Formats: sequence, C-alpha cells, structure tokens
Amino acid sequence: MNAIDPQLLLTWARVARAGSLHLAAADLHLTQPAVSHQLRRLQEWMGEPLYRRASRGIVPTPTGVLLLRTAERLEAALEEAQALRSHTQSLLRGSLTLVASHSNAEYLLPPAIVAFRARYPGVSVRLTSTNSRQARALREGADLIFIEDTVSGADLGGDWEQRILVETGIALLVPRDHPFAHAGAPIPLASIDPDTLVWREEGSGIREHALQALQQQGIHPDIRYELSGFAAVRNALRCGLGISLVSALAGAEAHPDLCVVAVTPAIGHTLSALYRKGLSQAAQAFLPLLHAPEPMAMA
Repeated sequence: MNAIDPQLLLTWARVARAGSLHLAAADLHLTQPAVSHQLRRLQEWMGEPLYRRASRGIVPTPTGVLLLRTAERLEAALEEAQALRSHTQSLLRGSLTLVASHSNAEYLLPPAIVAFRARYPGVSVRLTSTNSRQARALREGADLIFIEDTVSGADLGGDWEQRILVETGIALLVPRDHPFAHAGAPIPLASIDPDTLVWREEGSGIREHALQALQQQGIHPDIRYELSGFAAVRNALRCGLGISLVSALAGAEAHPDLCVVAVTPAIGHTLSALYRKGLSQAAQAFLPLLHAPEPMAMA
C-alpha cells in the first residue's frame, strides 16, 4: 500500500487520544474488530508498531506519537474545510440590498450581480438606482451603497467605511456631427458654451463635479436642461438639444451616433462603495466580484 488512506490516520487519532480501542470504536460507531483492522493496515503501511498494549488499554510508541501529530493536523485541516463549507452555505440564503448612483448601476454593478447570482442563487439581490446624494440618504436601509465621489471621514460616521472602486474622469458627450467630435485634442472647458449643456439632475455626482470644474474656470452656467439619468441625457443629445458632460466610462460603441471627447483641465470622477463596519457575509462575497469597466477611448 503506497498511498495512505486518510481515514486510517483519523482512526488512529481517536484511538491514541482515547487510549483504548474499545472506547474509540464506540466513539466512531464501529466494532472493535473494525478499528483493529484499520490500525493493522496503518501499522503495515508505516512498517513498525504504533502502540503497545497496557493493562488499561494501549500506549502509543514514539512513532505512534509522531503519527498522532500528523493525524491531528489532518483533523484540523478537515475542520477548516468544514467551516469554509458552512460559511459558503450560509451565503446561499438571505438577502443583499444595493443602492447605487446611476453610473454605478449602469457600468459597474450588472456584471457583478450576474456573477453573484450564479454563485449564490439563494440570496435575494435588490438594486435601487438613484443619484449619489439620494443614495447616501438611503444608506441605512442597504448593505452596500455605491456613489460617485469620496466622502470625508467626518461625513461617513464612525460605523461606516468607504472603498474606492474606479478612478476615471468626466468627458463631453457630443453628436458625431458636432465640431468638438473632430477637434483631435481635448476641449478646453472655457470653449464650451454653457447654454448648450444638458445636465443631470440635482444630486448627481457627475453634475456636482462638472459644475465645480466649470466654476473654477469662472463659468457659472444657467442650467436650462436638467434630466434624470444618463439614458434621458443621451436621447436629448440624439434629438439635437445640445451636448453634455458625462462619465468617461460612457461607451460610445453602445450609441454610435454620439462621441466621447476629452476635456481640459481634466475633471476627476470616482466610483466608490460605502458600507458598515462588520460587513454582512453576502456583502463580503459581493465586493470582490466588482471589476472596473474599461473607459471608452476619447475622440
């Protein structure tokens, strides 16, 4: 017998600790002859005795003591595997509530949710899409909150943490027949006519960052066109209403009649997750499945 049967080691661990074949057999729910047979096989595999008989049972030999240590490491490894299985099975039940800004919900979360449901089909996943400000306001009722900016430690509160998921930028979205689409270089913010901008709703992280960047250039736009969600903005541009400042993650391949164009100075845009300390098991399993999408190449 070249390969060891792990069960023989586990049986030896029980016998050696009990100091009795009879007691170990009862503990293992086996007959004493069955336990004796297993130990005989193990001794044949080792090539020397593992124990000697005494008046009150058995006493391990030095080799038996060394093999007991090996058997106990095997027991510990099996217990660890059982604990991992129990942890995984606990994820097969329960719920996971997500509240996300529109950009997170459009670009980041769908593939992660699909992967999570494939691994943990028993978990009920709920996703609500809104703007970043409203997402923060709803955080008490969610396991994970996804926003489009960073939050200071004071604003987070002591029970919450933040993880930055994607660091990208804000760019112009213009029709392909717009002059900016053929500029061949980033568009200076100062050259944008603010009256032609189509804006996201108040509370949008993209809107807040874009407004701040324009104001730093001395531009204080009169917001004339304010729409909720990127789909509404995109449709407005297709109708010729104007141009818009959007996430650089906006994939022009999904709407070939529009074009993503870089701006200067660059406007940062961050997607991040907020969650309570002491994250639920379902939330812990979900976060590693998030992968940053590839930003669209600028025109």
